[in-house]
Amino acid sequence: MTASRIPVTVIGGYLGAGKTTLINGLLAGSHGRRLAVLVNDFGAIDIDARLIAAHDGDTISLANGCVCCTIADALGEALDKVLALPEAPEQIVIEASGVANPAKIAMYGQGWPGLRLDGIITVVDGENVSLRADDKFVGTTVRQQLAAADLLVLNKVDLLSPDECEAIQRWLHEQAPDVRIAAASFGDLPPTILLGQISAAPRQYSGLDRHDHYHAVSFEDAQAFDRRHLAAQIAAWPAGVLRAKGLIWLHDDPDHAYVLQLVGRRYSLEKGPAWAGEVPLSQIVVIGARLELNSEWLEVSLQSARAAPD
Repeated sequence: MTASRIPVTVIGGYLGAGKTTLINGLLAGSHGRRLAVLVNDFGAIDIDARLIAAHDGDTISLANGCVCCTIADALGEALDKVLALPEAPEQIVIEASGVANPAKIAMYGQGWPGLRLDGIITVVDGENVSLRADDKFVGTTVRQQLAAADLLVLNKVDLLSPDECEAIQRWLHEQAPDVRIAAASFGDLPPTILLGQISAAPRQYSGLDRHDHYHAVSFEDAQAFDRRHLAAQIAAWPAGVLRAKGLIWLHDDPDHAYVLQLVGRRYSLEKGPAWAGEVPLSQIVVIGARLELNSEWLEVSLQSARAAPD
């Protein structure tokens, strides 16, 4: 079942895009989740000494329940190490090398026992990405990183004028037409956008503190969904939808809840727990750009996905 597998997020992006700054924010954040963050080198990770509970070789344990582990010789060995921890992480975040294709690293999230791929996030240097994409030496690598992404984090927007920011977003849409974009400065985004959710029951979000341009809306429904119609509605959601999660009651399997996970363009709908005497109730939370999301839009979209009455 989805709920028994640990989600893996791969964070890629070319050298200097801001991956490490984003990861530092996750490690120090108050998201309340036990993360295992796999990095290539501890040297760039700026962990506040007050957060460090123990430092044992290639692993740093933090007081907030997170661990930071170097990939060292092999990613597989590092994954086995964190999976063997006395208290398993709720999510694994892998920092890809600045010259790596994150799609290849994501294969571990899809195929390693006990794991599932949550998504690939590529961090983009808003000032330099278009120049690097045209560079004869590194351009292929940069374009592979863009194409691999389920979600692009357009970083360093504080260094861009509004016109420059709009222009680089148009350029990114040309390079990766189906990939959704979240704008950020210093990699500062709500953890609810960056991190998946292992729990079958979705958390409720009334909003996203300190990020006024992002918003969360929720929906509950006691009528079953048609699987095909639901898939069509999700495919039609606007580009502002960055993350969605929830429990779904499907007409073609009324005895089980299905777990919806969406990050950027990637989504999954997998069989979860039996309702076990509970009254089936779909619960969905959608997170993204405030201008594009509201409760009325979500209700109209999901009502169109309901199964026809028997």
